[in-house]
Amino acid sequence: MKHSRLRPPAQGRPLARLALTLTMTAAASLSLAACKRSGAGAPQVTPSNDPAAPVRTGTAAAQPRELPDVLSASGSLMADMQSEVTPLVAGRVMQVLVERGARVREGDPLVRLREVDFRTTAAQAQATLGQARARIGGDVGRFDPEATAEVRAAAANRDLAEDALRRAQQLHTSGALSDSDFQRATLQATAAREQYRSAVNGVRGAYYGYQQAQAVAQQAARALDDSTIRAPFSGEVAERKINVGEYVTPQRAVVTLVRTDPLRMEIQVPQERIAAVHRDQAVEVRVDAYPDRVFAATVRYISAAVRADSRSLIVEALVPNADGALRPGLFATARVALGTRRAAVSVPARAVLSEAGSSRVFVVANGRVQERVVTVAERGETEVLIERGVAAGERVATDNLTRLGDGVQVAEQ
Repeated sequence: MKHSRLRPPAQGRPLARLALTLTMTAAASLSLAACKRSGAGAPQVTPSNDPAAPVRTGTAAAQPRELPDVLSASGSLMADMQSEVTPLVAGRVMQVLVERGARVREGDPLVRLREVDFRTTAAQAQATLGQARARIGGDVGRFDPEATAEVRAAAANRDLAEDALRRAQQLHTSGALSDSDFQRATLQATAAREQYRSAVNGVRGAYYGYQQAQAVAQQAARALDDSTIRAPFSGEVAERKINVGEYVTPQRAVVTLVRTDPLRMEIQVPQERIAAVHRDQAVEVRVDAYPDRVFAATVRYISAAVRADSRSLIVEALVPNADGALRPGLFATARVALGTRRAAVSVPARAVLSEAGSSRVFVVANGRVQERVVTVAERGETEVLIERGVAAGERVATDNLTRLGDGVQVAEQ
């Protein structure tokens, strides 16, 4: 018995061909549509988006300039005078007459202490002085012991005793006076002379006592006056450190007083530039609080020695501050004109890229960029003066600076 191979039904073949044909047609349609979309809507690659394409930028030539040679320095402004005012006597605070920021003149009262005790002591000292003056008598301005009553009486007794002794001696010589009477007269004269010397010494001692009492009275009066604490100089109150009722001693400050007109600023001068700095030299001072204002100052004090650690000379500039705009402690920058000039170049302000405290320019040479860090001397609205980093005549890029870097190819426009 012969077996024949199984074949699919004849009616199924046309359906399979039809499905295959539809599938291929759909794929071709999708491919054609994709090609059309790619050709019509996709952006064309331009040379500017090509990483290898040159960056288009404008350029400008660095122009030669001259700048006055200046010494730049920075530091803090200091008060011309600053004092931690302390009392001269100890006592309890009764009044505080100033507050922080108050302006005072030399001698103005700042604080008053309890003065009752000082008044009592001064009155007692005056009474003691009066008693000492009464013991002396006479003119204490031109003291003469012989002018006092006590010494005059002793001198009179001495003179009487000496006269009696002379008469007794004459009588004793003639035999009219006994030896005992003559001896008595001699002793009386000697005693009178000693009494006179004692009276003179006593009056001198009283005068010295008067001088001592006078010193005590003056000290008591001064202590009474010192119970009012006064400003040692004209200035402003920076700190108030006590309150009413507190007990203060000469070791405790009650007020911090500063003189703010003028102010001082220390400037360190390198040893190689010492010869260019002199007294009354002009100084320009700037502070961040007033960025558009320049304060004129002058060199006033120059140190006598160079610091061994920094090899620099310290000079102090005085900054007038009549309007009180500046305050001690402000950070400031100073420029001292040294009288000479130095070379510089100017470039457009848009040619300088400043980031993170450094300034850079991009020098264009032979179609490529050289990135350089520069030292800026002055910065204006339209141009910048550069001390170091660019030579006169070199061309610097002015556009698309953020796309430039060392070695980048550029095309000048």
